[in-house]
Amino acid sequence: MFKKYFTKRRGIMNLNLNEYDRSVSSLRTLRPSADEDIFWFRDDLHQPYPISPLGMTTIQKHHAWGYHVAAEITRLPGSKGGHVKIYKGRVYLGFEGLTDPEEIRRRAEEFKKLIEYCMANWDEYYTRHIDEVKEGLSFMASVNDGMSDSDLHSAIRRAEEINMRNWEIHFTLMYPADAIYFEFENFCKQHGLEEKDAVVMLRGLDTMATRTDYALWELSKMAVDSGLSEIILKEDVKSIMEKLAENPKATEWLKLFSQFLDLYGHRISAAHLDVIFPTWIEDPSPVLRTIQTYIPKIKEGWNFKTEREKTIKESIEAADNFMAKLNNDDQQKFKRLLEAGRKVYHFQEDHGFYIDGGSTAYLHDVFMVAGRRLEKYGIIGKADEVFFLTFSEIEEIFNRLGRNKVAAVYHYKRLVPSLVKERKDTWEEVGKVKEAPLTIGNIPQKVEDPIMIKVFGMIDEVIKAGKVEEVRVMDSFTGYPGAPGVAEGVARVIMSYEDFPNLQPGEILVCPYTATAWTPLFPKIKAVVTDTGGMLTHAAITAREYGIPAVVGTWRATRSISTGDIIRVNGDAGIVEILKKAVKK
Repeated sequence: MFKKYFTKRRGIMNLNLNEYDRSVSSLRTLRPSADEDIFWFRDDLHQPYPISPLGMTTIQKHHAWGYHVAAEITRLPGSKGGHVKIYKGRVYLGFEGLTDPEEIRRRAEEFKKLIEYCMANWDEYYTRHIDEVKEGLSFMASVNDGMSDSDLHSAIRRAEEINMRNWEIHFTLMYPADAIYFEFENFCKQHGLEEKDAVVMLRGLDTMATRTDYALWELSKMAVDSGLSEIILKEDVKSIMEKLAENPKATEWLKLFSQFLDLYGHRISAAHLDVIFPTWIEDPSPVLRTIQTYIPKIKEGWNFKTEREKTIKESIEAADNFMAKLNNDDQQKFKRLLEAGRKVYHFQEDHGFYIDGGSTAYLHDVFMVAGRRLEKYGIIGKADEVFFLTFSEIEEIFNRLGRNKVAAVYHYKRLVPSLVKERKDTWEEVGKVKEAPLTIGNIPQKVEDPIMIKVFGMIDEVIKAGKVEEVRVMDSFTGYPGAPGVAEGVARVIMSYEDFPNLQPGEILVCPYTATAWTPLFPKIKAVVTDTGGMLTHAAITAREYGIPAVVGTWRATRSISTGDIIRVNGDAGIVEILKKAVKK
């Protein structure tokens, strides 16, 4: 007799999450009794939501494969890359270190050679790999509703292969990039400069993130100059485009807006390691809301270019002042490290645009084409229900459609709808329960891995607590000093992209994490505080670019702070204080 995914007890729906995990991917289900030999933690940084079946069997599958392939290609010492599994509907990363000293030594020697090559030839190394990514994205963009079932089947398979290759490239770039950054940081630390001050010298770079924001500023300024700002400010985002289409003055603006989406709209609006969420092209509401908040600032005199020039000047001055304190030999070494450090720091943002965000968004688009085809045949009720199938299931369905469409439609109409409903209902409920622990398995006594610290923001207190929910709520707490400066103001707790419209100019953003889709929020906030992440995460890097204080990796911000609280963010010391609690209505 089949067990049900969930049963009613005392009026509350209880989920059998282990069965859900196995339904999504039995191969990639985390089994604590078998996997307890290594350290696992819930990936709240990249995937703070329950993972969809299609996301787990494409993006997350490729994420893990990319770890392992790149570790072999680059000869990463100390590890062969992380593992990725699903547990209680959430994504977990597992880290397994190498133990053979001789193997570690050999790999370290080979890895060192790669680092030396990348220090001298990063432009060539990066461009060669990212051009391959762009070529793959171009193919995925060509997949369309006019394809035959057989051609679409082939395109789906190729798109999946491309995304897998993109994740191999992601880590082939990331491993040496992070190693070069660590060398830069260590040099600065050896000469009396802390990391929070050293990263000031890496600011002001021309990245896809800053290009996106400049383009948004241009759109906002054009709206003001063309007399369109009142329409944009007055209308709800759902009706702005319709109203502008009726206005002859808006023709050029709409053309520029369309060009913006073509260039920068291929990004997932929420977690960027799942294909289930819409892109900016499908739903441009986040873009329009950002423009709505930029317009008042532009009317007050805000100039994006002027602020960028100021940031670049401060970066150059900081580097010159530090170099003046060094002897001649150290100056030459510093120049080399600074040049390489700036180049790999640039990578930290751009890989998110092309791979984490871009490749995921294009793969989403490919599967929406597949979803519309299955909806047309009556196999699923709505196109976006395709995300509740696994990749192998979709591949199987399209294979059979190519063999005999009439038989396949009849066959899968009986198999698919109930499965989709079951998984969709469970996926929606997973987000409401708090069963998934933060850590599992062989938990270390102390966090020492630099990636866990600087990327994921792991701290000793959290791994010992086992659950974020067990980390004590406090009125004053610490995190990593992500970006310098001190700011006081009203806090706005934003838990997901759906809350973006609630953020007001001049508020302090308090959130679990940020990703590339969050970047347009930064020009309008005073400071940012996150639960997760370290010095190399999006929130810290972006805050430094915009000259606003940031404290990241606090692990308690969204639980300690409420919207409306008056807080102080000290990005120099990594301290957050609640000065006055909001009055509860």
